[in-house]
Amino acid sequence: MKAYRTRNQLKTEVKTLLKGNWSKAIILFLIPTLEFWFTNVYKVIKDNFSVKYNNLTVTLDQILKASTSYGLVSAILGLIFILITLSATFRGLDWLEDPNLEFSPLKSNFTYFRSPAWSELIMLDVISYVFLLFWTILLIVPGVIKALAYSQTYFIYKDLNDHGLSKDYRLTDYITKSRQLMVGNKWRYFVLQLSFLGWWVLGLITLGIGFIWIYPYYKLTMANFYKDLKENNGAILA
Repeated sequence: MKAYRTRNQLKTEVKTLLKGNWSKAIILFLIPTLEFWFTNVYKVIKDNFSVKYNNLTVTLDQILKASTSYGLVSAILGLIFILITLSATFRGLDWLEDPNLEFSPLKSNFTYFRSPAWSELIMLDVISYVFLLFWTILLIVPGVIKALAYSQTYFIYKDLNDHGLSKDYRLTDYITKSRQLMVGNKWRYFVLQLSFLGWWVLGLITLGIGFIWIYPYYKLTMANFYKDLKENNGAILA
């Protein structure tokens, strides 16, 4: 019988790891936290800018050039931040598995910029996005369910690559294994996500300052959820 940890147990383990190590965790997730913060602040700035923009006199050519340039830069930065966030999260999983692990928090943000890991992770992100877009177009609820089912894809990629098994799998196989791993666990994961709702509200109330502590706690808890899944479903990752 599978003995999954409760939400409180998963969070308590993370809190135990963070006790006396908050500075290490904050530095590890500092860049992803800043990206998360700026992304949310940008939405407000964008809305205000769009109102003022309509009062300016500009040519169609200027609009096209600005949008094309911004779109390209935004896409490139988005891909870079995906790799940084995944690198930090993967190091967080390593840390959970070995609480005495010695590592450089800042350098760990760039672990997966080496080839071919960076290109495979980006392609995995694109494939997952296309699949989720397809399901969401059909109906919102199936899209949400599939998002939960695909949630462990990157962790599975990391584990299988760490064990030298990547050559035996296609990128879509990681998504398939995530679906298998999440059978009977999607509701647990969804409720775990909801349990952070109060923390997100607190982060907003503090104008984002609270995210410096909240984001590492959240990311490590999600990594611990995967660790729990792996320990109870080893055959799927064999």
